[in-house]
Amino acid sequence: MPLLLILVVQAALLFAVPDLLPVWTDELFTLQTIPRPLAEIVPVLQRDIHPPLYYFLLHWWPWHSLAGLRVVSGLWALAATLLMDWFWTRRWRPWRRWLALGLFAFSPCLLLYGRMARSYSMQAALALAVMAALWRWSRRGEGWRPAFGWSLALLYTHYVPAFAILGAFALTAWRRLGVRRVALFLGALGFAYLPWLLASSDALMRWGQAAGFASRYMLTGSQWTEQPVKIAFGAVSLSIGESFAAVSLLLVPLALYLAWRGAARGGGLALFVVLAGVIGYVGVARWVSYPFIPARLLWLLPFLTLAVAAGAKRRLWAVGLLLASSLASIVFYFRQENFLNKGYAAPLREIAAKLSAEAGPRDLILIDAYNTDGYAVTYYLPERVPALVVFAGGEQEVRERIASARNVWLVRNQRDISPGRVTTRVQEAACAGRSREDELLMPYSPWQQAVLRLLLDDPPTHFYQVTGCRLD
Repeated sequence: MPLLLILVVQAALLFAVPDLLPVWTDELFTLQTIPRPLAEIVPVLQRDIHPPLYYFLLHWWPWHSLAGLRVVSGLWALAATLLMDWFWTRRWRPWRRWLALGLFAFSPCLLLYGRMARSYSMQAALALAVMAALWRWSRRGEGWRPAFGWSLALLYTHYVPAFAILGAFALTAWRRLGVRRVALFLGALGFAYLPWLLASSDALMRWGQAAGFASRYMLTGSQWTEQPVKIAFGAVSLSIGESFAAVSLLLVPLALYLAWRGAARGGGLALFVVLAGVIGYVGVARWVSYPFIPARLLWLLPFLTLAVAAGAKRRLWAVGLLLASSLASIVFYFRQENFLNKGYAAPLREIAAKLSAEAGPRDLILIDAYNTDGYAVTYYLPERVPALVVFAGGEQEVRERIASARNVWLVRNQRDISPGRVTTRVQEAACAGRSREDELLMPYSPWQQAVLRLLLDDPPTHFYQVTGCRLD
């Protein structure tokens, strides 16, 4: 009955108003890819580096709207809760069992990323099964077949958690299983993964060149000093979510302390998980900037909650504080308030509706490509509205379109991270000879502004800015 109650409440949270938050660019990729024939999906994914299993499953899913695709992610989040109980907690003492499942099922981090049209929750579900199967095989010396099957499914879903977990397995299991058995296992997986290895090798090459992409979003100016920012952002998101009252930040050290106590009791299993987490973080942090660390490491969330539950024992006050924080974060999520990454709750539909009502056929709407969801804004604009996403390589075309337009609007982030500040240059060109009006949206909270003042010379006060340049 407690498990059923947890699943019912979790399902209500996951499936309530699935299109609550606006679409964002990565979800648009999913939305536009899965209706294609399977023979066309494969080359698209090879260019985008993602393995095909998640997209194939969505291709056969009958509900191809944004809400329908988000429902699939919710189903995988429910599956993760069931797999967590089946593989990890069903033999625990009841009090600890329900605490672990409750902390995971009602995690604000899982609520945020488990309702996105991406494979994050699927990775978390499969990672639970892979870790359990590999751990039991290495302990008991039997059961390599389920370990092989689950590992292959994860490899064809996303390479980061798969490579991280298999790498940690190779580092920890060879003493018990022997180098030969581990090598044969990994070699067989490599052979089964051969159809996608070329795509993965291309991904690894681009991973080595990815620092330039992530560096645009840096707050500190250095890859090394940026690591504490990335780690802190990930720790906050995985422990208390990304929609919280400022006071909840005080609970992050508490959650990490309980997780450390729980991991200290885990012995070799804790080492296995930590090694996988370190390998995964290195792969992810090289590729993405700080706001996107938690999504790519969501597969670590169930193990974090297992460790917190194991370390909590009967500290009812600590458990109560963490659950109260989760409840508050869930409320803020559905109210679209207090988001750490404000882009997820940006009023894109409202911006698009206002611009489409004001813009005529001789006007032009420009959207910054570097620090806003440019294509998400165009997704909500009607086709009759002239719109253009601003890239550094397309500045000349943008200037030509500005010269022939009457009124110009620019949707941008207040902080310009574009190469050579092309966004600001375009804005100056658009407003030359026109009257300018700035509308600032989504103000940063006082504590966020204080942090930004420490890290940036010219910190933004708001997340979004809509600049209108009109002819008098």
